[in-house]
Amino acid sequence: MVFRSRQNYFPAVTVVSIICVSGLTNCASGQNARMDASSESAALISPQEISTDLKAEGPSAPASKPQLIKRADIEVILESVDAGIEQVTSIVRAQQGDILELQDQRTSGDRRHAYLRLRVPQAQLETTLAAIGELGTVERRSITAEDVSNQLVDLQARLRNLRKSEEALLKIMDRSGSVADVLEVARELSNVREMIEQIDAQLKNLQTQVSYSSINLSLTAEAVTTPNQRPLAEKVGTTWQQATQSVSTFTVSLLQIGLWLLVYSPYLIIVLLASVLEYRLYHRPARR
Repeated sequence: MVFRSRQNYFPAVTVVSIICVSGLTNCASGQNARMDASSESAALISPQEISTDLKAEGPSAPASKPQLIKRADIEVILESVDAGIEQVTSIVRAQQGDILELQDQRTSGDRRHAYLRLRVPQAQLETTLAAIGELGTVERRSITAEDVSNQLVDLQARLRNLRKSEEALLKIMDRSGSVADVLEVARELSNVREMIEQIDAQLKNLQTQVSYSSINLSLTAEAVTTPNQRPLAEKVGTTWQQATQSVSTFTVSLLQIGLWLLVYSPYLIIVLLASVLEYRLYHRPARR
């Protein structure tokens, strides 16, 4: 009788444990709602209780230094785009950064233009921008910052709760039980691990953006105001083309005149014969 009662009691314990784990997971998904509600009730909590809660939370408390994602845009006018790209590459390497994208093209008037997307450590952002600005004339420069401190704290808290749920599910898996209970726990464990991977990827992405700042750089060559002098070969080629075109036009004209003469040739022959007869009649030499 004792052995049967223990068998009946174990599935109940397993089901209760699963419900508790599910409650922990739901608590993790509702972390944002609780954080919003906590801001409304902050006025009802004494300063002593706030300091005590912060000490109890430990790593989950927001850091004093804001976590910022910084982005910069800068446009520089310089003499040579090729030389500018080489110098920018050296500057970025010296600051332990990377060139993520490079586009080289020509704009109107055959002016060279290059676009680069850079990534440098956030601590070296100002130094990098100053070094790039010395390459030429800075036409435009801007820096934007986004505070993601609350997002990082929220993701870290959700990740801790999910890992606790994972540990609880692993402990339940170590125990013996029915096949249905084991499958239910395995299914819940798979869902928890999937959420852990998603939140961990989001957290690492934000941390990378905080650690490294991005720079959108535009390099444009200066406009060259030189007189428009064509090369000698181009001049000779143009003259030859004009001459051959003139010869072609003159030849066509001669052919057209020949056709006109051919068409009117009978009349011309009559006029010629009449002229010869007239000459012979009126200019006949007098007989002695």
